[in-house]
Amino acid sequence: MPGREAPIYRRGKYWLGWDRRADGSLRSPNLTIFWYDPAARRERSASTGSGDEQQSILALDRRYLADVDEAPAFCHACGQPLAQAEAYLLTDAIADYRLEWGSTRASADTIEGRLKHVLDYLVAEQALGGVGRFGIATSCAAACTTAFVRSFRTWSRLQPVVWRNRAGEVTVSKPRSPAATEASIAQLIAVLNHAANANPPRSDKRPAYRPLPANQVQRVRRTRIGVEELARIAAYAAEPNKRRGSLQRFIVASICTIARPGAVVDINVAPERQQWWPGSPTIDLNPAGRAQNKKRRPVLPVMPLLAEWLAAEWDEYSKLKPEDRVGRGWLVNYYGRPVKSIDSAWAAMLVDLQLPTGREWRPYVLRHSLATLVRNAGAERWDLEGFMGHRASSQTEVYAVGEFPSVVKALGSIISEIERLAPGSLHRKRTGASHSAFTAKEATMPG
Repeated sequence: MPGREAPIYRRGKYWLGWDRRADGSLRSPNLTIFWYDPAARRERSASTGSGDEQQSILALDRRYLADVDEAPAFCHACGQPLAQAEAYLLTDAIADYRLEWGSTRASADTIEGRLKHVLDYLVAEQALGGVGRFGIATSCAAACTTAFVRSFRTWSRLQPVVWRNRAGEVTVSKPRSPAATEASIAQLIAVLNHAANANPPRSDKRPAYRPLPANQVQRVRRTRIGVEELARIAAYAAEPNKRRGSLQRFIVASICTIARPGAVVDINVAPERQQWWPGSPTIDLNPAGRAQNKKRRPVLPVMPLLAEWLAAEWDEYSKLKPEDRVGRGWLVNYYGRPVKSIDSAWAAMLVDLQLPTGREWRPYVLRHSLATLVRNAGAERWDLEGFMGHRASSQTEVYAVGEFPSVVKALGSIISEIERLAPGSLHRKRTGASHSAFTAKEATMPG
């Protein structure tokens, strides 16, 4: 019977579990939402339509939020909602935020990890019993206090960052940086403000604290690599018969755009993305439908090298049947499939080339190093800031896209030097179309 098992998840009158027969066998491969119906005087249930635990939790949250009897209390006299932070649990606020906002964002995985750290803290406090000041029953009112954030910071500082394999075993463990703790606090603040901003409001309080400034908790990245190292990694990625195509594409696109890794793996030639089309002298690193945020993605001139790769990818994309084009067109791909990150391939490369494997040697080092090389090669500050997305576009630039000539010139010289040190390493090695779709004039003046 389902009542004999501990619920997987509970919220209000609803709980999540498996629907079992009397002999213990499953009635359905999908998880089930249960609740007691006082009017019918019996237990009722509804399938979540999924056997995945996280998806089923979201289904329960949706049912809970759609239940008017489980919504915020209303004043019997005037009918206005009574938003009470003391009665709204932090765990419920986190669940609602994930459902209504966090799970819809491009950074959903990052948001999930940061909030899981907060939930881990609540579980740890709960395990302390009477010694712990907070726990699963912590309300939003308590979470908005400076006492809560001080306690969380103290606990978080001692928790390592771990990576697990598919079996759930910890494979890597590293000390948690102060910046990681503050990122979770910033996400917690977003949760609490989301509760206060809801319509109707679910909480009448807001956090009495802010995350510590980045200059207090972030280390300055000091590691930079030169053109010689760039040539080494380009040659490594281009080595034939090694299945390093996605790594090579990532390196080429990073060199040509100086973009953040997340923006590089997000380049796609599909028309609905509106990032690039054959003959276009520019590429929009911010695809259609994606809202700009603090990490701005600019519109850039297409370097001739990048034009070659984009044109070849377009040729492959256009040869597909229309029904087969869905989910294709990614510049950085693995046999046509999108690549969310190249961290694994990058880590293997560092080991094979006997390069350091510390945090500052992760893929982000390309952006930092290229920015340094371009600046030292004479790029003007105004050009470099615009090219890297560090400067928001003015109204004029909405109409007149910047050409960033000093950056383009510097990048051209860097690419030429890599070609001299590692001939052919930046070009496609596949047979078939790999030509540039640009005219000679456009290739000379990509802006």
